[in-house]
Amino acid sequence: SRTHALPAAADLAADGAASRARRVPILLLFDREDCPYCERALREYLVPMSGEAPWRDDALMRQVEADRELPLAGFDGRATTHAALAARYGVTLTPTVLVVDGAGAPLAEPVVGLLTADFYGAYLEEALRTGLAKLRR
Repeated sequence: SRTHALPAAADLAADGAASRARRVPILLLFDREDCPYCERALREYLVPMSGEAPWRDDALMRQVEADRELPLAGFDGRATTHAALAARYGVTLTPTVLVVDGAGAPLAEPVVGLLTADFYGAYLEEALRTGLAKLRR
């Protein structure tokens, strides 16, 4: 397991309810075991962002292990797994960041790969801001 991690996706139905109540997007980070770029994305960007304003309050961040059959409750409350969720969203490359609403519908373009490290933080912020704006208009 990683030194730097977001809370693991466990009950997306509950997260969805919180997202709707607070009108905040859910950020899903799709990770896999052997992924140095995932480690770097978490350490340098996602974990710090998750603990600081504004995203500490204005987003729910969850980690999904795309290559593992870890159990979770999906947005519909049904039992599924991390790997099945990744497949449902068509995630093949990691890290992939998806910003979704309380029903799991995408709110912004996915951020796939670490891309240009210089701009990665800006891409994440943009996806989150886009999602937040859609939920609050």
